[in-house]
Amino acid sequence: MTEQEIKRGARGPQKRRPKLKDEKRAALRADMAKSYVDDELTIRGVAELYNVSYGHARQLLLDEGVTLRSKRGTRPAAAKKVWKP
Repeated sequence: MTEQEIKRGARGPQKRRPKLKDEKRAALRADMAKSYVDDELTIRGVAELYNVSYGHARQLLLDEGVTLRSKRGTRPAAAKKVWKP
């Protein structure tokens, strides 16, 4: 064993998911877009629901043409006013 393996522990082989083909990928994109837009889930919620990573979920939503919401949502009108001393 190398010193690095001793520090980290022995690793098993990495498991990879098979790549999705065109029809399945298109269906997944449509389902994810529906969940994001209609059900108002977050990207993390969509990723968890469909068992994919955050980055993959985001990319699939963008590929489907979904306009992503801002991270902070909409701010109330009172918060948008500039404070002046």
